Amino acid sequence: MSNDDQPFPTPRYSRVLDVSAEIAQEMRHSYVGVEHLFLAIIRDRAAVPTRTLARIADLDRVEASLREVMASESYAGKSRGRLERG
Repeated sequence: MSNDDQPFPTPRYSRVLDVSAEIAQEMRHSYVGVEHLFLAIIRDRAAVPTRTLARIADLDRVEASLREVMASESYAGKSRGRLERG
């Protein structure tokens, strides 16, 4: 498979990555995690995942709840970059 056959990032994808990094910096986090990506995605109200989620949930409440968890002591004490299995 040549490089021409590889998927390429779209402008929206690139924006989500940039915004997630901005969110991490704004929250004074030294990493960008899935939670930052999720916040960046739901900020893009025209994105298909965001419009789909908006059908069943209040996006402002989802964002506020996630930010509340991310500001908690228990969140700050968890290790990063490790998948936890239930």
